[in-house]
Amino acid sequence: MPGIDTPDQNSIPPTHEDFRWIFGPGKNQRFATYIELTRDVTAGVASSLQVIYSSELIREMNLDAEPEQATAPALGKTDSANLLRLSLAAVTMLRDLSDAHIQRLNEWDEQQA
Repeated sequence: MPGIDTPDQNSIPPTHEDFRWIFGPGKNQRFATYIELTRDVTAGVASSLQVIYSSELIREMNLDAEPEQATAPALGKTDSANLLRLSLAAVTMLRDLSDAHIQRLNEWDEQQA
């Protein structure tokens, strides 16, 4: 349809920017991206573990409850296990990235001496 597509020569640049937790002058500091990643991953892991824990707690409470008083957990056992494995993978990734940063800082320290 004519008039709907913008020609490449006259394209208007998008206004979208990637979300950043650090938006002030510190956003370009050495570990800003790592700190933002750590914040996102740990928030996700904390939320996942809370949902897993509440589901397990409800399952335990259902063992003592009358059948008509039983409550459905937020997650089934398979979903809980999958979310737990995802959480483990996420914290392992952060540990590995931390190890890489530590190694670079240790090598940098040795080069400066």
